[in-house]
Amino acid sequence: MARSLPWSVAGLLLVAAGLWALIEDVPVWNAVWYLPAWYGYLLLVDAAIFVGNGRSFLSHRRRELAAMLFWSLPFWYFFEACNLVLRDWYYVFVLRSRWASALMGVLAFATVLPACLFHAEQLDAWGIWKERSCRPRVVSPALRRAVGAGALCCLVLPLLAPRVAFPLIWFAPIGLDAINYRSGSPSLLRDLEQGRCGRILRLLVGGLWAGAIWELINSFARCKWIYTVPGFEGSKLFEMPAAGFLGFPILAIGAFAFFSFVDNLRASGWKRALPIAALVFCAAADLVVEPRTARSRRPLLAELQGLNPTTVERLRAAGIPTPEWLSRRSRKVGIGVLSERVGLSTSELAQAASQSDLAIHKGMGAPRAALLRRAGIGSVAQLADAEPDALCGRLTALAEERGEDPPRAAEVRVWVLAARRSGGKPAR
Repeated sequence: MARSLPWSVAGLLLVAAGLWALIEDVPVWNAVWYLPAWYGYLLLVDAAIFVGNGRSFLSHRRRELAAMLFWSLPFWYFFEACNLVLRDWYYVFVLRSRWASALMGVLAFATVLPACLFHAEQLDAWGIWKERSCRPRVVSPALRRAVGAGALCCLVLPLLAPRVAFPLIWFAPIGLDAINYRSGSPSLLRDLEQGRCGRILRLLVGGLWAGAIWELINSFARCKWIYTVPGFEGSKLFEMPAAGFLGFPILAIGAFAFFSFVDNLRASGWKRALPIAALVFCAAADLVVEPRTARSRRPLLAELQGLNPTTVERLRAAGIPTPEWLSRRSRKVGIGVLSERVGLSTSELAQAASQSDLAIHKGMGAPRAALLRRAGIGSVAQLADAEPDALCGRLTALAEERGEDPPRAAEVRVWVLAARRSGGKPAR
């Protein structure tokens, strides 16, 4: 227990630091809440694993943990690349520096395999389903070929028919388990052949557990992802459609199959070439993915229409450094009181506050808020009354007139539906 105490304390401190930055709306740091929260939480899980069985990733399995963090990157960038076709999620309020944004992405994506696998290890440390058995299954060559062929279909079909077959993409990595079985690597097929189903059950439950924490942390984040899964945009728990949580157990199974696969390759003649190939793939994927899936950047006061440099400096001098602060302060004390404190007219401040509300609403960003204003939408309340498809058409025409990137129809639906649910107030 004593050896796990430093990790527990470090985990709690990281989560607390992230919460403080989020609650106090500390500029820039409030946007990276996801990282300290998730890393801190994983430290707590690792400490709990150590308490359960006297061994954990940080205490006895550091090389495995390092490999897990590294191989998380190509594992998740595969799904990011597929999402260029699927368009099931996008990111908002990414950091303004491209390098800082890339670094945050790498640090966040590096936690995917630990997130998928730590919770199964925690269940194992608690002794859950440790001796669970089932009737042994015959794993024939035909079955292995069927698993591989099914996984290939799960890769190809979503890319050919993304609006219909999109859920299948999460099954694609599971096909690697057939290769793991043949190579002698840890394999779930072999577990079934030997009548052992405990690991599969722990992965399924652990994946669902990880997904719940994942989405909970993301729901509070500034820099976050937003799902636009067709047909499920109105029934969400946090940012995830309720049915989408069923994908996390499948993701955990795929994560296990993938990590077992690359772990075997690392022990073979591919030990040197494989990491280089993985890094090249990740770098290329990031160059293509980020400009297309990062739909807004952290907004600045200077981006709000009608605010000249002098006005921006007055707001900053009054302790209002960002649109988030302007939106929150104007609602808390009222436009009239705030205008006296800042030294701006009530009309000028009211307009700036409305723009701030729009800019922070579902991570829209200042350029999109300005576009809405040109379309006659000056507040979140007016946005709630809009018809999404008609509004998207107007915004697209206005954006193309100026050579700007127009918002996607799915984004506009997210904005309008959130405005209706929030009663015309800005929604995170």
